[in-house]
Amino acid sequence: MSQGLRLSSDAAHQKELAKEANRTRYRRDYWQKWNKRKKRVFGTITNAEFADLQARAEISGRSVWGQVWAEACAYRRSERVLTLDEMEQQRLLVSELRRIGNNVNQLARLGHIEARKHGGLQAPSGDRIGAEALRQFTRLEKLITRFADGTTISVSLAGNQEAGCHDH
Repeated sequence: MSQGLRLSSDAAHQKELAKEANRTRYRRDYWQKWNKRKKRVFGTITNAEFADLQARAEISGRSVWGQVWAEACAYRRSERVLTLDEMEQQRLLVSELRRIGNNVNQLARLGHIEARKHGGLQAPSGDRIGAEALRQFTRLEKLITRFADGTTISVSLAGNQEAGCHDH
């Protein structure tokens, strides 16, 4: 029983106190630095405003704080916040654009093979590969030029003109 109870020496006690002081100093320094990096933002809104915010968050598939953050970031960029449905449509559009891009790359490769067969830099103008490429570009244009909210995107396949957005 006497082995369970040990009296420490003054040196061991001082060592433990120094260790605890170092831990305390580390914690204090950590939180002081954390407070310089992170800021808390507080505000007060009415019950009606909160209910509106909560409804927007639910529609967008975010938490209330996530919605506040998304709206603040969108406001800073002068953009609007996308809803969950719009984000899903955007994801589907990107997926379809990737597939079309893959098809266009395959057509370009076939075009280069066809051009080498004819001994020139370009295939004949009435070839099936060129027609297929034009069909793919037409499909792409139909896909991305009209959105459900009335936004139209102008796409020009000839020249180096930039596409512009217009609301109707």
